[in-house]
Amino acid sequence: MMAQTKRWKNSRVTYDDATGAYRIDRDTREPLSTNVVLSIAAIEDVQPTQLPPLANTIDPDALDSVFGCSNDAILSFSYAGYRVTLDALGSLEVVPVGTAQPLQ
Repeated sequence: MMAQTKRWKNSRVTYDDATGAYRIDRDTREPLSTNVVLSIAAIEDVQPTQLPPLANTIDPDALDSVFGCSNDAILSFSYAGYRVTLDALGSLEVVPVGTAQPLQ
């Protein structure tokens, strides 16, 4: 599992020094909820099972459904010490909570 997390980080996660945000190149073959968990696990360099269950924060099925049927959805929530922001156009951004700026 750690190999998958390292590959995910090397191929899908970039860090923007200017904003302090991680930008994720989503894997459209995976549910959005899986992208969120794998991204944060990669950033933290831990196995996904070491993170709290995503369902403790947001319903993964609802998350996947909203972005499967909307062209203009934007959602931001906190999970595992990060603010996760998603949009229907495919953007996935992860910012440590301590450095996250309020949404405008």
